[in-house]
Amino acid sequence: MATLLVAVCATAADLSGKWKGSFSSNEPGDPARANPVFVVLKQEGNRLTGTAGPAESQQMPIKTGKAEGDHLVFEVDMGGGTIAFDLKSVGAELQGEMRLSEGGRKTAARVTLKRAD
Repeated sequence: MATLLVAVCATAADLSGKWKGSFSSNEPGDPARANPVFVVLKQEGNRLTGTAGPAESQQMPIKTGKAEGDHLVFEVDMGGGTIAFDLKSVGAELQGEMRLSEGGRKTAARVTLKRAD
């Protein structure tokens, strides 16, 4: 069993690097426009650190993050709120959802990222 666990962990992809893409709202009534997002990830086993923001020049640190195989979950504090990312590696992309919690208001958006490096 331990050998199988080691083999699974060894084959998990390292998703470290720079990722850029866009997000668009899932909320009814919100305009369907693409907004930029840029993420820098550093993965060490299942520990995930790095930064995220709207551009490479506007980054905020990841406060909590974990990687489980091809699934990434992390949070970023921004101003008066928190953005929670829930992403999965699909081919050459990271796809999933981000949820913004700010002042009691919660919104969700679809996210697609591609390697930038």
